[in-house]
Amino acid sequence: MPDFTFPPRQPVASSRLPLTLISLEDWALVSVQGADSTSYLQGQVTLDVAALPAEKHLPCAHCDAKGKMWSNLRLFHRDEGYAYLVRRGLRDTQVTELKKYAVFSKVTIAADDSAVLLGVAGFQARAALTNRFAALPDAQTPVIQDGDSTLLWFGTPAERFLLVTTVEKASELKQALEGEAQLNDSQQWLALDIEAGLPVLDEKNSAQLIPQAVNLQALEAISFKKGCYTGQEMVARAKFRGANKRALYWLAGKAGRVPEAGDALELRMGENWRRTGSILAAVQLESGDVWVQAVLNNDLEAESVLRVQGDEGGQLAIQPLPYSLAEA
Repeated sequence: MPDFTFPPRQPVASSRLPLTLISLEDWALVSVQGADSTSYLQGQVTLDVAALPAEKHLPCAHCDAKGKMWSNLRLFHRDEGYAYLVRRGLRDTQVTELKKYAVFSKVTIAADDSAVLLGVAGFQARAALTNRFAALPDAQTPVIQDGDSTLLWFGTPAERFLLVTTVEKASELKQALEGEAQLNDSQQWLALDIEAGLPVLDEKNSAQLIPQAVNLQALEAISFKKGCYTGQEMVARAKFRGANKRALYWLAGKAGRVPEAGDALELRMGENWRRTGSILAAVQLESGDVWVQAVLNNDLEAESVLRVQGDEGGQLAIQPLPYSLAEA
């Protein structure tokens, strides 16, 4: 990706976020093109790719044969085929795994480092983008193609936009919003994803978790009706045999340090603390609060008190997610 990284500032919760232009250097774009792109992806990811409309983007998982996720992706139509977003640190490993059987299909899978990834969020984000593009995506049409740009709409935790665009267009937008929007790096987008309950999988947690352990079944990311794909048997068993005992949580509170992916938590049980769960991502906000995205047992009481392992002064509480985990 072209060097389009903004100076870091501590993230802010969506309810207090001023208009912000965000560089997404921690995410990467991958292009999937060719006559067999739909059928190939259909056999590799949890989403029903053949049913994905041109105007929609959805999350999905790319699993190993045991149903454990190499990564989670956000897939959408771009050019004559597809593109997806993945965490940059996982991209090379994930692309290598996805390409394993591509030699037998008319499909080209390649990292796209020519595009710039930008987020636009905060106060009057839509107004800031009005007239900058021919049309803007919304709840009814979450994907808009505009020349070399693809615009994605997100409704949670508050309206925000992800732009896949050219260096020229990104520079033009930055200049147009100068003095109106503050700049921030990927940590702000990460905070918004944590608040929205959208799983963020990095290297430490790759090939460790089934899709349901990070709530993907609640995010339209898994089709239980389509044909075979890698890991399908284990993903289906987790649903139909109740094999999944974990869920993704958003925790907020105080911590002596910002934990890293793969770190453990502790659950307060009376006067004692018991090790539990695994952290996917964490950020410290401008307010000093720490937000943690973690995978924990799915039967935790809402009022449970947790902390980062060994953090004697820390205390984290479960926050409500903007979607339900109740089975349809």
